[in-house]
Parts: sequence; C-alpha cells; structure tokens
Amino acid sequence: MIVLFLVILLIVLAGVAVLWAARLPGSVLITLGPDTAVELKLVVAILGVVLIGAAMAVIWGALTGLLRLPGRFSEAHQAKKARNANKALADGLLAAEAGDVRLAKKYASKAEKHADDERLKLLLEARTAEISDDWSGAERAWGQLARLPGGQLAGLKGAATAASERGDVAAAEARAREALALRTEADWPFNALFDSQIARGHWQEALDTLATGEKRGAIKGDSLRRRRAVLYTAQACSLPNAERRDAQKLLADAIRSAPTFPPAAYHGARHLMIDGKVKAAQGVLELGWKANPHPALAHLCRRLDPADTPKSQIARLESLIATNPEARESRILKAEIAMAGRDWMSAIRILALLVEEKPTARLCLLLEQALKGYGDAKEAERWGRMAATASREAEWSDIDPNGNAFDYSRRDWARLVYSFGDAGTLVHSRYETYGRELEAGRHIALPAPARRAAPSRQVAAATPQLASAEKPVKLSEPPVDYVQDAEDER
Repeated sequence: MIVLFLVILLIVLAGVAVLWAARLPGSVLITLGPDTAVELKLVVAILGVVLIGAAMAVIWGALTGLLRLPGRFSEAHQAKKARNANKALADGLLAAEAGDVRLAKKYASKAEKHADDERLKLLLEARTAEISDDWSGAERAWGQLARLPGGQLAGLKGAATAASERGDVAAAEARAREALALRTEADWPFNALFDSQIARGHWQEALDTLATGEKRGAIKGDSLRRRRAVLYTAQACSLPNAERRDAQKLLADAIRSAPTFPPAAYHGARHLMIDGKVKAAQGVLELGWKANPHPALAHLCRRLDPADTPKSQIARLESLIATNPEARESRILKAEIAMAGRDWMSAIRILALLVEEKPTARLCLLLEQALKGYGDAKEAERWGRMAATASREAEWSDIDPNGNAFDYSRRDWARLVYSFGDAGTLVHSRYETYGRELEAGRHIALPAPARRAAPSRQVAAATPQLASAEKPVKLSEPPVDYVQDAEDER
C-alpha cells in the first residue's frame, strides 16, 4: 500500500510539473547545422530531457546488473549452501537427540561439507559421538569447541561430561575448574565440581568449592549452611585421634552453621566428653536438643560422666528436656525419667498418648516395661507382642546395640550432603539395611516380682490393722485404652 501510494503521488507530481511547464513562455532552438534548426516548445524540450535521462538510467542499470551477475550467482550459491548446511545441522542434531546414530552420522558428514561455522560442525560431531558411546571422540570434539570463540563454556561442559563417562574423574574436575574460572552465571561448573568431590569424599576440597559457589551466588541460604555443616562433620569424623583438637574446631563450626544437624551435636559433645569437658558437652547437647531433638543426644547425655549418680543423671536429662519440653523425644524422655523414679502411672499416661499418635516398636517396648513395673504382667505381655510387629523408628535405628550413633560411611556422608543439605532430612542407613538397634529402655531397672507370705492367724488376730494392711491390694487398671480392648477379648 505504501509503494502504491508513492507511485500515485509521483505520477500526480509529474502531471502537475508538466502542466506547469506547458504554461511557461518561450521555446528552445536546436541548431543541427548551418542551415538547419529545430524549434521546440519549452515543455517538449523538458519532456525530452527527462525521457533521455530515464533511458540512460535504464541502460546503466542493465550494464551494472550484467557486471554484478557473477557475484549474485556466487551469493545465491552460498545461500543455498548455507541452507543445506543449516538443514543438515538441524536434522543431525534432531537425529542425535532421537538416538538415531546412522542418521546423525549421515547428517554430520553433510554438515562438514556445507557448514562454514566450525562450532556447529563440532557440536553435531560431539553429540553424534555421545550417542555412539564414543566418549573419547566426544571429548575431543568438545575440547576443540572449547577453543573456539563463543564455544568455550559449552565445550568445557561437554568435555567434563565425556571425561566423567569414560571414568577420568581428574580430567572432568579439571574441565569444571576451567569453567568455574570463567566467572559465568551458569551453575553447572559449581555443581559438577562439587558433586565430583563429594563422590570421592574430598571434604576439604568440597568446602573450598562451596565457598566459591557462595561468592558466585550459585548456592545460598539454608542449603549453603546445612551442606557446610555436613561437610564439617564428615571431615571431623575422618580425622585420626591425634588430630582431635582440629576435629573439635570443625564440629564447632558445623554446629554454628546448622544447629539442627544432630550428628554435629552428637560428635561434638562426644569429643568434649572424651577430653573430660562434661559441662561443655552438656551445653552442646542442649543446643542440639533445642534445635532438633534426637534420641542419640539423650542417650549420650546419660553417659557423659561415669561418676554421675542416678539423681544427677536425671537432673542432667531434665535440663535437656527444659530446652524443648513439647518435643516428642522430650515427652519420651519424661516417661523414661518417671520409670526410673518408679512413677509407673505417670510413665504409662505419657506413653499411652504417644502410642495413640504413632505406635512404634520402641514405644511398645517402653510401655511393656512400664506395665511390668506397675504390676500388670498380662497387659505388659500383650504390648511386648505388639512390639514385634510395630514399625521401627528411623531415628532410633541410628543408635547401634553398643550405644554408638551416627557411625556413617563415606557414602552415607555423601548422601547427607544432599538429603540434609537441600531438604533438611537425615539418612538412616541402619534403618534402610534393617541393622540391629539399641533395645529401648535397656537402661531402666525393673523391680523384681514381689513374693508375699501369708500372715499367721495369731499375728493377724494380734494385729488386725497390720494384717489388713498386708493383704494384697488390687491394682487399678492403667489408664490405657488398649487395656479395655484386652478385657473385651477375654
């Protein structure tokens, strides 16, 4: 529409110009010879000049077009070649993504003939080698791409992946370090290098990479702090006994990074306990209990000081409970303290509420012991049977039969870096492998069954009040709903 408007406007302007020229007075005399002259009106002369100019422009355009014709043929050929190259590259990449090795190789050879951009040819060559499981060829192609302008980051990523696939971890880490040094916003260099170091158990190197990732903004917030806590703890646990002081510093850093990580509090308190720093160990356990109660912390609290009396041990446990009194583990600990003090009724009340929430084997065993202490052997036996089929507690399984906890392997620590670091959840390897665990309530001493001798008639007659006091007292039923169920069954 715009072109048509301009053409019409040009025609109108030309017509106006002709009308204007026709009104001009005068004429043009053209002398052709001594005796020959031609007189033309001014308007005719103007039109003639315009027509001659237009003819010359057409002739000049035709001549220049002929002169440029070879170049245009060359441009058309290059354009066709580029179209063929682009089609071959696109088809080849699609075939590579689809896993069709034969088609990918076919289009790769076509692209090599037609494509001018070396980067695209190397990209297709690398992808074709990858789907052919030719990781050496893929690494070579990616490496060449990394040396070309604009292809460095992509080439290093592909080379790192290929090196990892063929088992050369050192080469893969070297490529990731090169990419990390480029100061790019891509997060794969940090992730690739960090993951490789975690898989190899190189905790200090992983901590250094984590610090670099923090500076680059690749990781931050809770994930950063929790990952760092796991790495500090893993490194501390890997140090020999001669370097226990360094281990304590690392564990202190771990607790500061993530107080909610129970292994850090457990191992930190354990190291302090070994050095005889009972008060400091108690403080570490209370800090960990306040943030995230775990049964291993309570179990270690009982063993902090071999010189503890039952009373001082209970005081230590009550101090632990006070930091987080409403937590489930604190309620269980209250029940165990009540059982240790022979307050069986209080223990049964607490455990009954916990069992209603989630009946586990650990709670069933504790309730069995509380009922035995109370004197209801039949009901205790029933809860003992229920313990055999009840579900286990993942956190309780972290404590082995010897009372030790969080004895993780390198693989377990590596898993913790991601499970706790990213999601805040622990791994329970003993729970997953059905490993034996500490028997619940093993430390609680139960009273021996009472054996009463029947009083003689003479003693009974002489002291009637004493005789009546010595008569067996009928026990009231414990406040557990399941007791009523047992009566119904009978």
